[in-house]
Amino acid sequence: MTDIISFAGAFIAIQIFKIIMFKKDKDYSGYDERQELIRGRAFRYGFLTLAFLLAAAVLWEECVGTLPIEFSLLMMACLMVGCLVVILYDIWKDAYWGIRQTSGSNIAVGLMVIVMAMQYMGLRGQIKNGDVIVHGVLTWDGGIYLLILVFFALILANLLVKSWMDKRGGSSE
Repeated sequence: MTDIISFAGAFIAIQIFKIIMFKKDKDYSGYDERQELIRGRAFRYGFLTLAFLLAAAVLWEECVGTLPIEFSLLMMACLMVGCLVVILYDIWKDAYWGIRQTSGSNIAVGLMVIVMAMQYMGLRGQIKNGDVIVHGVLTWDGGIYLLILVFFALILANLLVKSWMDKRGGSSE
């Protein structure tokens, strides 16, 4: 039951984030050419990373043997790493999606923290049940909580570090 509540809560938080950040009365398509080029490059790097990781994971499974992680969790990790490449590249090149350009940026960070807290609670429950590592294999049931927690923690940490660097005058622009 806690699994359903955690995933439903994460879904609701994402929907609230979308409503706050992408209101219809504001136009967020006003990126300059530099930002559009950076975002295009970020998508390319993210896609190439995803393709490489998926190919490597499948080849490893077929040629070497199984990894101590469920294959579905491994595929999700590959997908999330590809997304992370896009997001972090955009953050560090100052072309990210309105996080620092709108008044809702604090709400977006707050929602990330809420999602991370929900994932942490779900992970704690799975650890108590002994469902994270079963017979030496990282399972989907516990691993997905850890994966999402790390995903949002990396994004949040990079946002905070980049914001701190920009305030100190260390922007890459």
